[in-house]
Amino acid sequence: MTLEKIFAEVFAIPENSVADTLELRQISSWDSMSHMFLITRIEEIFSVQLTGDEIADMKSVGDARRALQAHAVAV
Repeated sequence: MTLEKIFAEVFAIPENSVADTLELRQISSWDSMSHMFLITRIEEIFSVQLTGDEIADMKSVGDARRALQAHAVAV
């Protein structure tokens, strides 16, 4: 599963609308609960454990991609 598919699944948005520039404020369904679901899916799918700072700083698709790359995940 790709990062784009995870975002599309969690936020019920079209996968082709998911780009690194897509931010929290642009997705009305991105709230604290869906954020934690997003984190859980990312950690499950990519077998990583994100740090508290990475989780708190994740405000866009690009932020999620950079966090995964910091854990040596090719996305």
